[in-house]
Amino acid sequence: MEPRADDVQELHPATLCIHAGWRATPEKKDVVVPVAHAATFLLDDASYRAMLDGRVDEAEIYTRLGNPTLAAVQNKLAALEGAERALLFGSGMAAIHAALLSRVKAGSRVVAQRGLYGSTWDLLENFLRPLGVATEFVELDDPAARKAALAKGCDVVYCESVSNPALAVADLPAIAKDARAAGAITIVDATFATPMLQKPLALGADLVVHSATKYLAGHSDVLGGVVLGARERMQPVYRWLQLAGGCMDPHAAFLLDRGLKTLSLRMQAHVENACELARFLARHPKVERVLFPGLESHPSHGRARTLLAGPGGMVSCVVKGGDAAALACLRKLKLALEASSLGGVETLVSAPFNTSHARLTAEQRAAAGIPPGFLRISAGIEDARDLVHDFEQALAG
Repeated sequence: MEPRADDVQELHPATLCIHAGWRATPEKKDVVVPVAHAATFLLDDASYRAMLDGRVDEAEIYTRLGNPTLAAVQNKLAALEGAERALLFGSGMAAIHAALLSRVKAGSRVVAQRGLYGSTWDLLENFLRPLGVATEFVELDDPAARKAALAKGCDVVYCESVSNPALAVADLPAIAKDARAAGAITIVDATFATPMLQKPLALGADLVVHSATKYLAGHSDVLGGVVLGARERMQPVYRWLQLAGGCMDPHAAFLLDRGLKTLSLRMQAHVENACELARFLARHPKVERVLFPGLESHPSHGRARTLLAGPGGMVSCVVKGGDAAALACLRKLKLALEASSLGGVETLVSAPFNTSHARLTAEQRAAAGIPPGFLRISAGIEDARDLVHDFEQALAG
C-alpha cells in the first residue's frame, strides 16, 4: 500500500522518488503504476453524488477530470515538493497558464521578475496584457524596486527560483514576504531547481510550477507540466484544468513516473557535470563570462549556497565575438546537441536569441541579462571528461 502521509514526511527524497504515489498491494500487484488508458469510467451513485456536490475531482468519471495514473503521479510529486496537492498538465506552459489564469482577471496586476523564460514573458506581455492583465517587469531581488512595484497594487508576484537563462537565484523568502504583505500570492517556476535542490513552498511561495518535460521526466521524450500548492489554492487551478482541458495523457504520466524514479541520481550527475563544465569555461580565453551559481563570480553565489541544495545542472556563458562566434562554437560541438529544451540525460546547447527568447528585441534581451554571444547549456549525465573535451575542441576552431 502507499505510505501514509505521516510516513511520507519521514522519507528522504531519493526514496520518495521511487515509493511515493504508488505501492504494490495484494489486491493491486503491479510493482509500477498501471496506465489507465480509459477516457471514461463506469458511473455509480458515489460518482453522481460527487458531480452533484461539485466534487468531480474526487471521483473517477472522465480522464479530463481525473485519472488513476495521473492521481498516483500527482501524489508522488506532491510528496516530493511538500505540497498538499499537485495537478498534471500537458506541458509546462499549460501549467504556467493555468496557475496564472486561476488567479488573475481583467484589471488584475502582476509583478514579474525581469529575466524570465521567453514564453512566460510572451504569455504575460502579448497574451494577458491585451486581455486587461497588466504586468510590471522588475528586478525582484532589488528590495527597493520590488516594494515600489508592489506599492502600486498587485495580485500575483511571479518569478523563477533559478532564472532562465541568466541563472539568477531568487530571494524567495524576501519576495514571498513582501508579496504577502501587499496582498498578493507568489507563483514560482522551480523547473531549474527541481524538488531535489529547492522546495519553494517551504520558503513562502503559494504555488509552484514545473515544466515536467525537463528534469522531472528527464529523457527528452515527454511533454508535461505540474502545478503544486495547498489544497485550497489549488482548487481554482483544478477548475482551469477542468474547463480549459489541458490535462496530461495517462501514458505520458506513466513515463513521467518512470523518470521521477531516477531524479535524485540524475540531479547529482547533472550538478557534478555542470560544475566541471563551468570551471573549464571560466578558464577559457575565448569565453567572456560564465554564469553559474556554483562559481563565486556569479552574483547569486551566496544566495545559491543558502537557498539551494546544489547549484543546478544549467550553465550559461558568453562567447567572445558575439552571436556569430557563439553559433560557430555551437555548430562545432560533436557530443553536445544543438537543441532547445533542457534537463535531459544528454547535453543540450542553445542560443536564446534564436530559440527561447527569440520574441524579445535585442534591447529586451540585454535587459534580461542576455548579451550577444550568449549560450545556454543543459549539462547532461555523460562523462564530464568527454563534455569538457567537446567544448574544448569546439572553442579551439
